[in-house]
Amino acid sequence: MRIKGDNIVLRDYRLSDIEDDIRWMNVDTAWIYADTPWMKMEVVDPDELRRDMTEFISSLSEDAIRWRLEIEVEGRHIGFVSSYYLDENYEQPPWESVDQSKNAEGNHAVRALGIEICEMDAWGKGIGGKALSAFMAYYRGLGERRFLLETWSGNLRMLGCAKKLGFTEVQRTPGAHTVNGKDYDALVLERKFE
Repeated sequence: MRIKGDNIVLRDYRLSDIEDDIRWMNVDTAWIYADTPWMKMEVVDPDELRRDMTEFISSLSEDAIRWRLEIEVEGRHIGFVSSYYLDENYEQPPWESVDQSKNAEGNHAVRALGIEICEMDAWGKGIGGKALSAFMAYYRGLGERRFLLETWSGNLRMLGCAKKLGFTEVQRTPGAHTVNGKDYDALVLERKFE
């Protein structure tokens, strides 16, 4: 699958992306700190990741609904968008409990979106907003009209992007995360389409 957006491309994962993932998970990890600085990342075994992603690529059918697409700008792989479901309490239900043949509303769950711009030199250039817009358009084409984002009050780039895309806050959990001795709120944001 390949979706062209405003100066970006969302596309399926390729074998050539594996080495980027290994580097992003083990060396160039600033994106992880920007997204979830309270989580401790485990070093990823390169051989295991190569094996898992090769299996993932070979098992992906053309008509499968995509839960992850890679972001490419001017031919360069810079990150990815992904999705998962949250229930009416904004908690993640077990993946197997969600009927993948129905849209999120049919499952009484809502599609939550994630974005990771893993190359630091691509930060602050509006790429995230373009990628999320294209990703929402893909799911809207499948009948979905409501989307969620989870973030934290210290992720100012994500909050700015979400605001530009029309997301509004629907849940705030004060002091849910402590980063460098300071408490931050956990946030859930929502965007509905007619």
